[in-house]
Amino acid sequence: MKSLIPQIARCLLVFLFSAVILMPSNTLAQEQQKVEKPKKEKQKKEKAKKKTKAGWPSPHRATLWGFIPSAGQIYNKKYWKLPIVYAGFGVTGYFAFSNRSEYLKYKEAYMCAEREDNEEGYVCENPLAQRYNKNDLLSITDYYRRNMELSFILMGAWYILQILDATVDAHLYYWNVDDNLTLKVEPVIQPFNIPNELPAHNGVRITLKF
Repeated sequence: MKSLIPQIARCLLVFLFSAVILMPSNTLAQEQQKVEKPKKEKQKKEKAKKKTKAGWPSPHRATLWGFIPSAGQIYNKKYWKLPIVYAGFGVTGYFAFSNRSEYLKYKEAYMCAEREDNEEGYVCENPLAQRYNKNDLLSITDYYRRNMELSFILMGAWYILQILDATVDAHLYYWNVDDNLTLKVEPVIQPFNIPNELPAHNGVRITLKF
């Protein structure tokens, strides 16, 4: 028995010593695993986002493509907007060039009538100059000139608008709409005056939360 007691005591000391040494390493390993798990989850989420955004259009490229009419909409794969873009250019272009044609026609008639008055022996055979006097020709010429300029301005505005549409449409692919985004529309009825605050009024209240 006396010989067994020292051996048992040695075994207990070795067990306690090894337990004291191994406990910190186990706790550190557990802590490292806890730290590594969120990192792995974040990396997985970032990879998933990159995969989903890989097929999304770039706003910068959409803007560059937008300089070619309707090309920005094709780049964004919004093909249903093409008839709208073409219709806008068709309408503004029709009015611009038709007014330009009338402007040049009446301008030529006015210059012909002006030459007839200032140059002796010259007879203006322009049918418009024979139908209208100089003042009428001048006013009609100015009318078509203003319409022509306005039509070209509208065409330029439509050109810029379709570029902005392509850019904004590409940006909206990255716009995250979650449950926190709410739009509430409700009527407001205030039948009586509140002194020093609000007068009586009726209207609509729009509340946007994001």
